[in-house]
Amino acid sequence: MVLAHFKYIGLISILLFFLSVPKPAFTQAELPFEEDPYINSEFKDSKNTPWNQDNEGFLIGMLYGLHPALVFSPALSLGYYKAPFAVGIEISDSDQLEFWSKQKKEWLGPSRFGGSTIFAKLFFGQNLYIVGAYEKRFAHLTNRSYDRPPKGGKARFNVFAESTVGSIGFGFMNYGRLSFMAIDIIRLSKMINQKAETEMIWETWSSPEIDSFEVLQENIQSHRERWYDTLDSPSTLLITVGLFF
Repeated sequence: MVLAHFKYIGLISILLFFLSVPKPAFTQAELPFEEDPYINSEFKDSKNTPWNQDNEGFLIGMLYGLHPALVFSPALSLGYYKAPFAVGIEISDSDQLEFWSKQKKEWLGPSRFGGSTIFAKLFFGQNLYIVGAYEKRFAHLTNRSYDRPPKGGKARFNVFAESTVGSIGFGFMNYGRLSFMAIDIIRLSKMINQKAETEMIWETWSSPEIDSFEVLQENIQSHRERWYDTLDSPSTLLITVGLFF
């Protein structure tokens, strides 16, 4: 269901990409400066220089894509670009801004996803770049259940998983007079550290009648390992659209 929506996001992003490319326009009375012999050469050169001749500016936008922390929550992206480098941060929290709320609740129950990223990009050619990032990702899943009556017990617990990963990838960026669009085509990730905490709300697995608390512990551990793998997943098609000034 969620993946189907990325088709429409991709079409919108392609449209914004072409809109962000500055295009020259001339009226009937105007000619390019190169074709007018009466224009001073120094003045001609200054007019033919791109408006942002220093190739620098601030980048403020929204980031969304196939990323463990962003599937349900876009990120705010703040950066600074000065050719051939760009640096910035990305912050997301599904408690603050969320997509597909109904689907998230149906599939995962009460939960919260997000994270923060510090990134640096090195540009080569005209628009392509290599990106390196230091990412903190989290998944908070509340009111998990493990019920196995009549022979087993019942339990309710919360799982708080966090991972820190380093990632590297590549992409491309284009910008116009007021806007920009950047696409990280892929970011491959490498786990730096991870942790998970479990908060038990109530359980009957340790009661004398059942006495199988280790079974509950195994289930909780499987939850942890599953979310470790999820938060360590690579990300792709991370699309950032916003203002460039």
